[in-house]
Amino acid sequence: MTATDDSATAPVDSLFAWFREMHERNPVHHDDEYGWQLFRHADITRVLTDPKTFSSDTVRLFNRPQADLDLFLTGNLVTNDPPHHRKLRQVISQAFTPRVVAVLSDRIGKTVDALLDGVSGAGSFDLIDAVAYPLPIIVVAEMLGLPAEDVPLYRAWGDALGALDAATVPPEVMENEVAPAIREMNEYILGHVRRRRANPSDDLLGVLTRATIDGEPLRDGYLIGLVGLTLFAGHAASMALIGNAILTLDRHPEAFAAVRRDRALLPGAIEELMRLYPPFSRMARVTTAETELGGHPVGRGELVTLWVGAANRDAVRFPDPDRFDLHRATGGHLAFGQGVHFCLGAPLARLEVGIALNALFDRFDHIAVDHPAGVEFENPMQIICPRRLPVRVSG
Repeated sequence: MTATDDSATAPVDSLFAWFREMHERNPVHHDDEYGWQLFRHADITRVLTDPKTFSSDTVRLFNRPQADLDLFLTGNLVTNDPPHHRKLRQVISQAFTPRVVAVLSDRIGKTVDALLDGVSGAGSFDLIDAVAYPLPIIVVAEMLGLPAEDVPLYRAWGDALGALDAATVPPEVMENEVAPAIREMNEYILGHVRRRRANPSDDLLGVLTRATIDGEPLRDGYLIGLVGLTLFAGHAASMALIGNAILTLDRHPEAFAAVRRDRALLPGAIEELMRLYPPFSRMARVTTAETELGGHPVGRGELVTLWVGAANRDAVRFPDPDRFDLHRATGGHLAFGQGVHFCLGAPLARLEVGIALNALFDRFDHIAVDHPAGVEFENPMQIICPRRLPVRVSG
């Protein structure tokens, strides 16, 4: 890796170095910001598969209520527990089954082609702005029936939701940055909900407005939460994986050449990329009863941070865990979670990433990261994803 590479990826590399240190020295750690922190695959799997003891409703730890956030959270799958979580999931899961998602292949392919046509002949472009961000957000907006021209709004709201992690948002940031963005998003979604109720449609938003829970139509908050989460989670993972894929393959030219020659290797490569660079480095839970973690007594109502990026690099579960291996058995990686909160959008993300990478390989004979042009990353404590990824292409 060149010096330029080191500089560009320093925040991510530092995070992974810290994971290695914690695995070796302090795999169950506590501090005032993130509460109890877990790094081992087995410990994190235990928590993810025990929603009764480890609740996803981490928002209960916020110091004060926030009306706009509360409205969004009533339908947010991520922060709801069974049985309410199960009812919400049943409402929207039909839109993300592998069979339903597979029907989107042609539309995704046409969207990728149109995006690449937009940079035809350029020689160099920012992969995130040109493809990795717009592709999944356009796809999910079309699924919902929301205007593609509003994509810049969706990105701003996604940034706000990305900052909303596990009761660690400072009150002033919540009040001045996150809450106003969520308020704007809530009002926007509610406007579209009212239009669908007045003029029914067959898009996902139209289907949701006609759905019921316990025989009753979905409340406004349920719809806002489901739609808002779908907009954010429906694009963030794919965006991160496309960017991380090109960045990683650029570092491993032999693997890059192998995948180009034999596209049958691509699905396995994508799983290995998800293991090495999961889009979200952590998840959070809060204890509902006294328990123990790694032999440490833990009280009720305590925050537990699950470093899934560390779990995916646990040498006990994945030998030689920091090595990119096209042929690794990646079963059990936690990039999309596990248990009742396993990511509904996983089939869509895998499909989008596969189609996007195949299109890039077909379109360009040569793809290289343009490090001198300035690679930048998002905050890896929230999302492991290039913010800016200049590439040079030819052919």
